[in-house]
Amino acid sequence: MALRIGQRDVGSATILDLTGKLAGEASETLADRIDDLIDTGRIRLILNLRGVAFIDSAALGTLLSKRAAVKNAGGQLRLLNLTERVWDLMVTTKLELVFETFSSEADALEGFASR
Repeated sequence: MALRIGQRDVGSATILDLTGKLAGEASETLADRIDDLIDTGRIRLILNLRGVAFIDSAALGTLLSKRAAVKNAGGQLRLLNLTERVWDLMVTTKLELVFETFSSEADALEGFASR
């Protein structure tokens, strides 16, 4: 299943709703979308991973590099609704220590409004 990316702006934050596999070319597609958002000043980003059943190593690298790009632009990249499989991968790779992860959209949005 190809990756689908929906976009919602909630206040100063942008939520990308991802559905499908985050692997191969999908990583580049996501990276391009995040770069476009950074270019337009949308630097408070939340990736909603509820619909993502699989992430490959290239996609993990993309998430790390885009987290750095957003941070360098003065923003934040947060992860929302990780499936059990994706969470297990994050723990195995110790990336749960790197990314802010949330199970509730309200919690993920909290703090963005006050910055």
